[in-house]
Amino acid sequence: AALLPLMADKESPAKRPRVGGSAASIVAVLFLSVCLSPNRVTGASVPTVSLALDSKCILGESPVWDAKMRRLHFVDINGKKLHSYDPQTSKCSTVEVGEEVGCVVPYRKQRVLIAGVSQVWQVDFAGGKKGETGEGKLLPGQVASVPDSEMEQMENEGEDPTLQPLPGFRFNDGKCDPQGRFLVGTMNKDWRDPAARKGKLFRMVEPLPLKNEEDLDGMVHQFGPFPVLKPIIDDVILSNGMAWGRSEGRDASQPFDIFYFIDSALQTVDRFKFDSETGDLDLSSRVTVVKVPTVEEGGGVPDGMTIDSNGMLWVALGESGSVAQYDPKTGEELMRVKLPVQRPTACTFGGDDLCDLYVTTREEKGESASKNHGGLFRVRIDGVKGMDA
Repeated sequence: AALLPLMADKESPAKRPRVGGSAASIVAVLFLSVCLSPNRVTGASVPTVSLALDSKCILGESPVWDAKMRRLHFVDINGKKLHSYDPQTSKCSTVEVGEEVGCVVPYRKQRVLIAGVSQVWQVDFAGGKKGETGEGKLLPGQVASVPDSEMEQMENEGEDPTLQPLPGFRFNDGKCDPQGRFLVGTMNKDWRDPAARKGKLFRMVEPLPLKNEEDLDGMVHQFGPFPVLKPIIDDVILSNGMAWGRSEGRDASQPFDIFYFIDSALQTVDRFKFDSETGDLDLSSRVTVVKVPTVEEGGGVPDGMTIDSNGMLWVALGESGSVAQYDPKTGEELMRVKLPVQRPTACTFGGDDLCDLYVTTREEKGESASKNHGGLFRVRIDGVKGMDA
């Protein structure tokens, strides 16, 4: 059967999951000044920002709304945890993964996929009764792994060589496209070094029937019971935000035909033509649609990204204390929402009406550290909501 995760908008077998306790939502509503072009966002009002969950993440990332479970999933990459937040009860289930975990996406039934260092795993949130949501259990057995081209051979005295993940590499941000295909990027922790080996963006595809070896693109060993991670963009320095949209003139009844992608090291949002039937990208169509100013120029590091119902992009600007809305047709910044922390990482729309913009953040250190750094924040702006996929 085709691998079709549910709709989804950033590392050895893991430890037995441990369930975290509930946490009351600490709400501190801030009325903030924003840069807004009224003619661009019809009906938009001054944003309100509140702390949804004091999650205390070291590196919170990859927020994604799970419409079936009515939960907001996100990860703490360096904390090696998966969080699943219920906004109705303000409770959060926490699963200890046992390795760095780059991202999470909704999957079949009450399961999610998580990308660790070099492998993709499943976490099952099924409860004791049919349809009931439980606390989360990491399932044994990988779903997929990076191809051998992204591994290195280790010599073992007296034994056959084994393959190990490339040192310093891990999965980073990931999302599912509107048809449910999982995309995930790899990154080198030494990405700031211009000479360092670069990462790639992969798409997970189901196994193909075995054919002649020369037809298998050198990956015959990958075919069989497991999905395959197929590289779709090479030479990615710091793979991050992704979103899908429609060309001008297309309405909601027509397929998505645009893919937006952030390589944080380039300070850009790039656009590709996207084939909704195959999931393929037209690499020759790549064009920069947003150039984000650096921190020194008053901008930030473009990180996680989502898209609203008007086709506008929302980008978490690392080290800026804000998220910004951009028009991908003009590259213009339409709105900037200031947060009560300095290091936002990613954002997504959630809630039953997709009117809440959730923002993950990361740890701050020193005397100037913000009070709720590493927390999950909720932004609400009248007239702004997420796009249905």
